[in-house]
Amino acid sequence: MKRWIIFFGRGGTALLAIGLALLLASLIPTIQIIISMDSDILSRRTWSSGRTYEGVLTPQHNLRFSVTANATLNVYVFEVSTQTIYSWISEHHPDLIYLPLNVTYLEEFLEANPNSIGWNTTIDNGNIEHEYIPTKITNATLAFSNPSLDSTSVEWQVFVTGQVAPVTKVRSLAQWTIPIGFVLALPWLTNFLRAKTRRRSSQL
Repeated sequence: MKRWIIFFGRGGTALLAIGLALLLASLIPTIQIIISMDSDILSRRTWSSGRTYEGVLTPQHNLRFSVTANATLNVYVFEVSTQTIYSWISEHHPDLIYLPLNVTYLEEFLEANPNSIGWNTTIDNGNIEHEYIPTKITNATLAFSNPSLDSTSVEWQVFVTGQVAPVTKVRSLAQWTIPIGFVLALPWLTNFLRAKTRRRSSQL
């Protein structure tokens, strides 16, 4: 048997094995935990976080949430903690006596630290659902901001979903590795079966 057939055959069978293992990993069911389910009235020109969700996420633990508001509401996933935001605002406004919950202070922080936003959107008297999937180990803080001059009623549900591996990425890899592995291994498998058939014929 030619060496190149053996070489590609071994590589192909290895890719097949890897692809099948990835496919099986993607079929393992996820674990979903309810973290928060509550409602609140957000006063005009204020922002809020911490009550909803604040923690550390990995690519294997995704943040899923739904938010409903009866007026305009900005929804953020910050990749920093609430304390980090408070500390920055206090440092730049040392005369503040109360918690810096005015939207103006948050906007100043975001303008100076745009990379702290992992995801954001705006609701206008409606509902949104979103799954935030980090690409690395990171802080994650779900926060709401009311930019209007009226109070806003907010309801939310937050889930953390755990999985062995990111399903979409793993299945995509499996869809590539399995066909490639099969094509590479096919000449070796064909020669192997032919040789086996010849041995059986010679023994008859």
